Amino acid sequence: MNRRHFLKYIARSILGTSGLWLSSRGMAWGKSAFDYALEGQNLIAAKRFAEAIEVLKEAIRLDSKSDWAHGLLGRAYHGLDQKAEAVAAFREAVRLNPADTYSRMMIEIITQKPIPRLKRPARPLSPLEKAAKVEEEVMLNQLSPEGGLAYQVKRVVLDPGHGGFDSGAIGPTGLKEKEVTLDLALRLSRRISEKGNIKCFLTRTGDYYIPLSERTVIANQYQADLFVSIHINANENPKAHGCETYYCSERASSKEAARVAAFENAVLKYDEPFKKRPGYIDIEEILFNFERRLYWEESGKFAGTFQDYFQQTLPFKSRGVHSANFFVLRRAKMPSILLETGFVSNRDEEAKLKKASVREEIAAAVVRGLLHGRA
Repeated sequence: MNRRHFLKYIARSILGTSGLWLSSRGMAWGKSAFDYALEGQNLIAAKRFAEAIEVLKEAIRLDSKSDWAHGLLGRAYHGLDQKAEAVAAFREAVRLNPADTYSRMMIEIITQKPIPRLKRPARPLSPLEKAAKVEEEVMLNQLSPEGGLAYQVKRVVLDPGHGGFDSGAIGPTGLKEKEVTLDLALRLSRRISEKGNIKCFLTRTGDYYIPLSERTVIANQYQADLFVSIHINANENPKAHGCETYYCSERASSKEAARVAAFENAVLKYDEPFKKRPGYIDIEEILFNFERRLYWEESGKFAGTFQDYFQQTLPFKSRGVHSANFFVLRRAKMPSILLETGFVSNRDEEAKLKKASVREEIAAAVVRGLLHGRA
């Protein structure tokens, strides 16, 4: 809402105490667009979305240039799960006010998944249109994913854990986690690139250290659809073995998951803390705190489907799917998972992880999981 509209609404609200509002035709009795929008906002807060929609439509009829009313209408439609109508309203709000961060965020969140088209009056299709429709359905059936993420993964960022002075876990005979994760990521990148329909990027391509906070910044800059952080597990119990998949959550799903997250987060002591100015309020941060929970939920769904396919050809025992507060996953603006591919602390698995053939098997299993069995 620009300054001119805001001042107009303030004037109307003041006059509204006496039942008057200003229009282009002078003084008149009745409610203003601002009054209707405010009423719609209260109805949304009360979860009376259908009533809110009717009230907000009247607000827009009176003032079609109110980005606030269009944004509220988008919220009301979203409350009724009418995604197409919600996106249309949010887009109009952004068109009227390009600085409307909330509406932009809601458009991004809703359109992560396919949404139904707005209903339009039906008309008979021409023979050419019917043929085109049949061809379109055939193409969509060929391209549709077979589970997991409800949208196509076109960009993947692979994150080889640790690096440089941070060796990660070290096995009984000296095998370093950072070496294995980088080699696995390079093998994975090659296999994914060979598929031709997915672009693959790496957070590091050599033996150097990258702060945890910068790893997801890289993924966000690439606008990835999926972020995969690759690690090798370790445990004080030398008999612990197998692979597992993690996704981010505020609370760990088990004590073991909390232990793994604490180990992977330990490198934070080397990261330079970000200092905010006193009194500074980061609106983008507030919005992202809401948004990321949706990504975490989607990550959990994807992790379950991934593990189902991942374990089918894996050269190690599957330890299932778990969740914990991994710092490297927290800042990702897309679904993200963390893989623990074997235990370097287990002598048998350390010996296997040294073999190029086993690493190829792990890479193949990961690709199979990412592509949901289509590898």
